[in-house]
Amino acid sequence: MTEENTEKNSRKSDETKTTPKTSQTKSQDKKPSLAATAQLSPESEIEEEQAAQPAAYSMRPAFGESFPLPIVKSIINTAMAEKLKDKIYDKEVAKTWTREIADEVNQQIAANPKVRRYKHVVQVMLGQELGAGATYLSRCCWDCDCDTSVTEIFSNMSLFCVCTVYGTYQY
Repeated sequence: MTEENTEKNSRKSDETKTTPKTSQTKSQDKKPSLAATAQLSPESEIEEEQAAQPAAYSMRPAFGESFPLPIVKSIINTAMAEKLKDKIYDKEVAKTWTREIADEVNQQIAANPKVRRYKHVVQVMLGQELGAGATYLSRCCWDCDCDTSVTEIFSNMSLFCVCTVYGTYQY
């Protein structure tokens, strides 16, 4: 009888050794949240993929993303022609014309989606046309591969206006 008891006891101990006890952890006890059960929209999946990717910084504009010179030239010409057409030079009003031209050019360039990675500076000079020559000079330190400038000149019988836009690539 003692042998039977020892066999039964040894079987019980073997069973307890071989069958692991399953205990539920706190994370298993919880039910899945609504966010986990809901399917992600395509936009949020794209955002998650982009967030998972390491940040890549472009040090140069991609092909076709350079400063849009023809668009900026047309903006400058339109702004100067609308503001200064058939005007006569007046020293007091010239200050406001200069500011208005610069502001209009600045706003139109900033609203253009092709200029998103560029910082720009607008400089306007307005003077009286007296028949004498004038020299306009500007200097700047920049990256010749990425940065550029555009200059347009408007003149009539009474005044001249020079507008320059500098476009520098934002690294």
